[in-house]
Amino acid sequence: MNVRDIISSIIFYAGVVCITLVLIRVGSRYSFAKVHQEFRGMEPRLQRGDHVFLDKGIRRPEQLEYGDIIMYRRPLWKRGAFDYEFARVMGKPGDVVSMSNHKLYRAERREGELLAEERVSEPYLNPRDRPGDFSPFVVPRNTVLVMHDNRHKREPLRNLLVPVRAIRGRTK
Repeated sequence: MNVRDIISSIIFYAGVVCITLVLIRVGSRYSFAKVHQEFRGMEPRLQRGDHVFLDKGIRRPEQLEYGDIIMYRRPLWKRGAFDYEFARVMGKPGDVVSMSNHKLYRAERREGELLAEERVSEPYLNPRDRPGDFSPFVVPRNTVLVMHDNRHKREPLRNLLVPVRAIRGRTK
């Protein structure tokens, strides 16, 4: 073995290590992750002590579907044992959303046009929950409106609007 073979072997293996590290970094940021969390707001769909798999590559509103459960970073003003929360996407930027008689209504915005307001079907809700009503409002740009499945208490509206930058992924 000569010096040239040794140097080329070192360069080759250093390249393999670098590529492996880059793939691990990209994979951990944009792939699936197993999350253990207390899902108090999402019962009965997600139970305490459950594990969910998170698709970390989906973070933009146009990638989300209505009804998707997302994980997002908890706002600083909300105290809790966990840094993240889970909730269901109920409105995207530009949608007009309201709650009347404990029923959710949404007028979707598609391609710049506002569609007619329709009642949102929510079969996962507990019929005994009576969330507070709110008047129609437009979901602001770069935010999504989320709501928990367990709505026994009225959440302040600022807790329901999640900035896009706080979304960490969608459950699978």
